[in-house]
Amino acid sequence: MKLKTREIIDKRGNRVVIREGKISDSKELQKCVKSYLKSKQIPLTESEFDELAENHEEWIKKFIDGKNDLLIIAEHEGTIVGNVDLMINGRQMLKHTGYIGMGIHEDWQGQGIGTAMFKILIDWVDHNPDIEILWLQAFSNNEKGLRLYSNMGFEETGRQKGFIKTESGEYIDNVIMTRTKLTTNR
Repeated sequence: MKLKTREIIDKRGNRVVIREGKISDSKELQKCVKSYLKSKQIPLTESEFDELAENHEEWIKKFIDGKNDLLIIAEHEGTIVGNVDLMINGRQMLKHTGYIGMGIHEDWQGQGIGTAMFKILIDWVDHNPDIEILWLQAFSNNEKGLRLYSNMGFEETGRQKGFIKTESGEYIDNVIMTRTKLTTNR
């Protein structure tokens, strides 16, 4: 096990367990992902996710097996309400970098759960000598997400204008954000 299980109290007073993901989470995690896909803040449609869901247990296993990969789950009374994942690049010259993805169930957004999971992830990374740089992508209209990432030490390092094209035909900028550990020599 890479991560110690923790418990938080969200803004509504609910007990939420934050822990490392396991293969048996697959079905419940899929329900959570389907919920937050409705926000249209992730460049994946529900039908595309349905195709990916067939291999969902294998996807979770990669986080379990990867030395520096990590899947963090937020759970309330057996229901998964959010997740944050870190995938380390496998290429030799990039293995010091990790990509972050996250989502919170639509009914649980704004309750401090994403912030709590993100803090746990950052703390885990800061104690991991193999990981030097974290990066993520966010829709430019995802103001809450961008604010969270900025508060966690991420800086905008790139912007792809009109990179995302929604199902309705709207173009949205893709914001690339990076966090470099202070201990890294550059």
